[in-house]
Amino acid sequence: MIQYYRINAGHAETTTADLATWVHLEAPTDAELAAASTTYQLDLREMQAASDAHEDPRSAWLDPDDNRPGLIVVRYPVLKLNEIGYLEYETAPLTLFLMPDKLLTISAVRIPAQIGAGVRGGREISSRPEEFALHILWCVLHDFVHAMVRVNDEVDQMQLGLGKAVANKQLYQIMALQKSLIYFESVLDNTMPVLKKLRVKDRYFTTDGYDEWLKSVMVEAHQARTMVGVTERILEQYNTTVSSIVSNNLNIIMKVLTSITIILTVPTVIGGLWGMNVPVPLAHHYWSFWAILAGTTVICAVSAYMLHKKDYL
Repeated sequence: MIQYYRINAGHAETTTADLATWVHLEAPTDAELAAASTTYQLDLREMQAASDAHEDPRSAWLDPDDNRPGLIVVRYPVLKLNEIGYLEYETAPLTLFLMPDKLLTISAVRIPAQIGAGVRGGREISSRPEEFALHILWCVLHDFVHAMVRVNDEVDQMQLGLGKAVANKQLYQIMALQKSLIYFESVLDNTMPVLKKLRVKDRYFTTDGYDEWLKSVMVEAHQARTMVGVTERILEQYNTTVSSIVSNNLNIIMKVLTSITIILTVPTVIGGLWGMNVPVPLAHHYWSFWAILAGTTVICAVSAYMLHKKDYL
């Protein structure tokens, strides 16, 4: 799908192809890529590579002697349900082509609503391709920060239920979060060199204002990377803690069930002895049943008291 936008009063609004200053291709077909390549004189192979779901962050054609539009590839977080029903994050590529009068972007999958809303508005944005490109980079990296806030909220909620953990639910949840952090760590580590390269090239982002923008973008990237590292260490500790708590809680349950089994064994044994088809003591007394029942109750109570005293029950 091809979408056309122009910047009006600091916000992006839909428009026609001839008035567009931002052209966005979302999950484009081969025909749409070919049409955009012809219209904007872009390398079709690079556009096809940009729509690859596994494209890594990179940049190209940022030197003054390059005669083609500059290219920047970043990745943004995408929230989804995994195969066993737990929330986790993946990342998807977003490619920017810097042309003299417009910016063309390609995303392999639908951009999350939060990033899209930030890109189209929320801050005063410019129609100049370089400024708008920096705005998009900031929104993408800021969404990593938002994603990490959500991950940390999941960790806090998980912590509240650790005391009663007896199943593998928490372990599966930790696995999903750790998988998300691995994706984030890889993307952010590959993004930082790209941002540093943007600051030292002489073709784009050469004015002082752009340098401040780039610093702001790098601050977001650094903040997200720091949050990923801290949360990753916390989850490693939680993984060990949850395993220990699950094992300990199961041991407690088994201990209680064993104690209950011991208590219930007393009436079973007594009932088995007095239920034999042979003469037994007290067999001819009308009060024998109540006496045996009372004695059994006393023995069970004493057993329960002794097990409780030793913290087995």
